[in-house]
Amino acid sequence: MIAALRSSECVASVLATSRLGTPLKAARAMSCAPSTVYRAVARLEQEIGAALFDRSPEGWAPTHVGRRIVALAETIEREAAETELMVLGGRTGFSGPLRVSASDGLAEAYLVPVLARFSRTIPSLAIELVVDNQFADLRRREADIAVRPSEKPGDDLVGRRAGKLAHALYGATPLLAKRGMPASPADLGRFGACVLAESLAHHTAARWWSKRIRKQVEVAFIANTEMSLAAAIAAGMGIGILPCFLGDRLRGLARVTTIPVGPPVDIWLVTHPALRRNPVVQGAIRTLATAMRRDAAALAGTRR
Repeated sequence: MIAALRSSECVASVLATSRLGTPLKAARAMSCAPSTVYRAVARLEQEIGAALFDRSPEGWAPTHVGRRIVALAETIEREAAETELMVLGGRTGFSGPLRVSASDGLAEAYLVPVLARFSRTIPSLAIELVVDNQFADLRRREADIAVRPSEKPGDDLVGRRAGKLAHALYGATPLLAKRGMPASPADLGRFGACVLAESLAHHTAARWWSKRIRKQVEVAFIANTEMSLAAAIAAGMGIGILPCFLGDRLRGLARVTTIPVGPPVDIWLVTHPALRRNPVVQGAIRTLATAMRRDAAALAGTRR
């Protein structure tokens, strides 16, 4: 018998290493020491008698045998998440923290006070804000509620539209005063571009710039978070696209109103179908929707 296959630590370590590319990143995600992940993988490899990963400076890639272990781990993870969702969906309360997922811009610049108000209605409830600029997988219960600015929030999810989120070009006031307000996309060549990383290609800012990079502008700064992007724009490194509720409130920034970046996108509040009737989840969604209706003008970029 291969006992390590029945060890949740060993199987989880293989899965995390496969997804993230190295044991070091896997350990960070699992909140454990890197040595724990290395030992777990080594134990499985020793008991199985085969390598589970091809090691290279670029990262660890699962071998044929490793992929079988990854498939086993994903099955365990999926079954556990579905069971947990079924149990939580039938309860009137909520065990463990309520996980809410959002991009860093929404999370840090908007959601925290709203969630704080909701938490005061249920003092025993802990709220975990999952800041992730990728879409959290609600089927694996990476989050219980996701705040998604998107036209397609997920076919297998349920939720409601809570408002519109607008984006615009922004630049530091001294930079725009020095080089002049651009009147058309052709004028963008006078400025460096502050852009989001390629891994965030689904964001409005990344999609808009992708049509213009290498054609009209030179990239001056690349960020993998909206807040660091905002900081670079405020520091005068170039112009870039921000959500209007964020860009309009930052001191020293000016909106470039002469070049629109497209219509606002829907803001969706979504959850897994198994949680749609849980009163805690529904209470949180109602609180978020109420706040977004109140702040509709700021989110849609019509209030300056």
